[in-house]
Amino acid sequence: MTASRSEGAIQFAILDSLLYGAARAFDYLGFRGQDMLDRVGDGIVHYGISEGYFEKSDDPLQFLGSIVTFFTRNGYLSKASVEQDGYTLDVEFWDYRFLPLMRKLRDRNSYLVTCPICLASNAVTKSVGKLSERVSENLTEDGNWALRLKIVPGTEHTERSVIPAKLADLRTVRSGANLNETIGTQAFESVAYGLAYGFEFLGAQAQLLLDNVGRGMIEFMHEELNTNFPTELDGALNLLSIFMSKNGLADAIHPQLSEDKVTVDFERSRYLPVLKRLLQENRELVSCPFTLAARSLIKMRGSTVGEMGWDIEGDNVRLKMTTLDLKKQEFDEEAVGNMMGGI
Repeated sequence: MTASRSEGAIQFAILDSLLYGAARAFDYLGFRGQDMLDRVGDGIVHYGISEGYFEKSDDPLQFLGSIVTFFTRNGYLSKASVEQDGYTLDVEFWDYRFLPLMRKLRDRNSYLVTCPICLASNAVTKSVGKLSERVSENLTEDGNWALRLKIVPGTEHTERSVIPAKLADLRTVRSGANLNETIGTQAFESVAYGLAYGFEFLGAQAQLLLDNVGRGMIEFMHEELNTNFPTELDGALNLLSIFMSKNGLADAIHPQLSEDKVTVDFERSRYLPVLKRLLQENRELVSCPFTLAARSLIKMRGSTVGEMGWDIEGDNVRLKMTTLDLKKQEFDEEAVGNMMGGI
């Protein structure tokens, strides 16, 4: 069952480009990138509890069941089953809509776990000092996803929570994304909030890393949708606006450019609940898919974003960004790597 637009939904073209961008941004860290992505899972859990989307429980398995139910209700899968034998869990997902994106990432030798259900589950497991070691995975004859997990002490190597000893053969799964299918906006909100929440600990480097997520989004749109952005910034932002509004981020998106400013009006933005919570919590990072991709397009054309602010009026939002000539604000991989060493 896929969530319908009438229930409040956004198309996978946006969610999967966001998840792809996150995976590509952390690939260079290797297995340690999973620790960072699991912090995104912390944000998904925080947001879901705060909004009442699922209930916190002292029983980790019951807590995980609530998270899976939430994503099922939002159309990320149609059904799930979990069987437990001591510290071993056998999990099966029916109509698991992450599979096309998983196939694409693995074809790129990108094995970090970016499925929102798995990120949230990893966060819950780590909160009790454990890791979910991936023992084996399999694609059943009827196309269901089967995964065997073993709960191990948190001191075990992170890579065991990333790559199973036995990998599934995904050649029968189409590579790419479920671009024309939809997922409930509540699930989209949780992921978008998780990105801002999870990246915050990086401090000054955080927005630069999020901009790398935007670069991955541009790559995904080019490869999966044959989207070729014009060289001129106004044309590129107009095309991005059409893509984002067509796929449900807002009813309409209107960018306006001047010499040193970009103003964007969003009519009935689906990102608005996330934006309000981030502002309420005084979180400075922004994980709006349009904004991340737009910042990347601006940077690709020789400028960078300076100050950025939001005006909210009802369901409508105005984004204001100043632009500057690109200076040495490149992503400092060594600095982030040192920060990651403290995880």
